[in-house]
Amino acid sequence: MIKNSVIIGIGLMVLGSAFLSGKDGLVKSFLHQINPFQIIWMQFAGTFMVMAFIAFPMHGLRVFQPRPLVGQFLRGAMNICAVASLYWALTYIPLADATAMLLFAPAVATILSPVVLGEKIGLLRIMAVLVGFCGVLIILRPGFSGDQVGYYIGLMAGVLLGGYFLANRRLAGSQPIILEITHNALMGAVALSPLVPLIWHPVPEVLTWTLVIGLSMAIIGQGAMIASFRWGPAAVISPYSYTMLIFAAFIGYFTFDTIPDVFTWTGISLIVGSGIYIAHRERKTTGA
Repeated sequence: MIKNSVIIGIGLMVLGSAFLSGKDGLVKSFLHQINPFQIIWMQFAGTFMVMAFIAFPMHGLRVFQPRPLVGQFLRGAMNICAVASLYWALTYIPLADATAMLLFAPAVATILSPVVLGEKIGLLRIMAVLVGFCGVLIILRPGFSGDQVGYYIGLMAGVLLGGYFLANRRLAGSQPIILEITHNALMGAVALSPLVPLIWHPVPEVLTWTLVIGLSMAIIGQGAMIASFRWGPAAVISPYSYTMLIFAAFIGYFTFDTIPDVFTWTGISLIVGSGIYIAHRERKTTGA
């Protein structure tokens, strides 16, 4: 039964990765028509409305009462910044490349955990982080390739997502999972709301259903990923989030006629390898 539960968790993580990659590919296709911050605000606000509708019968007004307020707000703001950086990077670089930079986040979370969470990390984990960073440098190829702005923005997205992971760990267990999803979306929307009057433009009618589909994919993807951790240890489930790279590469090839070159695949391999090793060490430490 335990083994079957883990398989369900892995399946949900892969499903969530597929939907989120598909959503990112869809967003990349119309980023030139809508302000990225407007897309993100609609994504978070829409997610909150759907999740609040689901959560309200069980939790009532707690849906509108994030606790702790400051921690929830900072986590939501960091999530917004990570997604905004990813979408910004997508205006410059292929989907698979941006996804690779984003998935450097677990290494960022590992190296910052002693400072933020007071956790201890051993020499082997530090070496794994350095290997992952070498992968980032291979993808970036500083000084040896063309316009690298998108890659640096993608790296910023990975750093911000690593901070978001740390915030998740600090707030873990403070409230039910469905409220975690709801409050994260609420705080993200609140953090971005002051900019909305400055950036808002009418959505082209032709994109209405595309946005609805993208929002649905975001909700399903995020929900599947979060639910996956209820079926197995995080250290076992989380490495399967790297399947996002596979989906992103396929989407990039069939939709945008782009495919990572040999240097990018080498960098991706180092980033994924370091992330899987970090998860393996975490599993041994927790006895999962």
